[in-house]
Amino acid sequence: MKIALVEYNPVHPRPGVLDAYNEVIESYQWGFAALGYDVCRRVNSCDDGALNIVFGAAIPVQLGLVTSFPPNTIIVNLERQSHRSLKGTMAEYIAANFQIWDYSLANMPAWNELSPRHPVYYARTAYAPCLEKVPRGMAQDIDVLYYGGIATTERLDALRELAALRKDAGLSGLSLMVLSNVYGALRDEMIARAKVVVNLSTGNIFEIVRASYLVANRKAVVSTYVEGNEIEEDVAGVLLRFKPQDLYAACATLAEDQTARTEYETQCYEAIKRRDIRDVIKGFFG
Repeated sequence: MKIALVEYNPVHPRPGVLDAYNEVIESYQWGFAALGYDVCRRVNSCDDGALNIVFGAAIPVQLGLVTSFPPNTIIVNLERQSHRSLKGTMAEYIAANFQIWDYSLANMPAWNELSPRHPVYYARTAYAPCLEKVPRGMAQDIDVLYYGGIATTERLDALRELAALRKDAGLSGLSLMVLSNVYGALRDEMIARAKVVVNLSTGNIFEIVRASYLVANRKAVVSTYVEGNEIEEDVAGVLLRFKPQDLYAACATLAEDQTARTEYETQCYEAIKRRDIRDVIKGFFG
């Protein structure tokens, strides 16, 4: 079977929203190839001679392209849906016509409200060796790194508190770097230089795509804890999550204790490796 992994993008170079999906698409490309499929990656067009798997349907919906997809297309959802009503949106057309894969079990009720044509498949975020691409051996001169959006009040307040670590003599002047809309090699260089990467969790679904990439590259991730946040048991069992008032001390401990940091990185790395992308693919195709 020929598989086409499809991403849509109205302009080039790709905007950040598509770059955010890049590692997920790469993992599927590796997984299909490892299982013996004829797989390719396409931008802005489907392949009529292949089974098309479309990542991030928001852009083709906005461009009015969804109705042109081949009938056997698979739509992969990587966005939070669970607290939205999808009725009266283009999602109804997607559910009525295509197979849906979703990265989160928390999104299933929203899809099921639409009585989808096919049962929605839980395509959990998983590991592939190609994800291990953050440079190794670089000097770690950044104590705490945060990358991502800072639009919410909660995230902005948390970053202000993290920046204040430099003023706290008891925490030895930890350094903080913040990146926004930075992807690819530059982002990976900053990750490589960081001792700890902070995930400021918001909403009802844990940011598993971000965290899985980091722990696949043996990085120490510390996340804020959100009550009711949907997170898979195997991830919750190893990942450090703290209430905001305890987050900063946790960062300091890991930044200052290399032995503890290495042990934690290894524990998380081994956990994500047990989530093999080939198992996700075989779970659907058999």
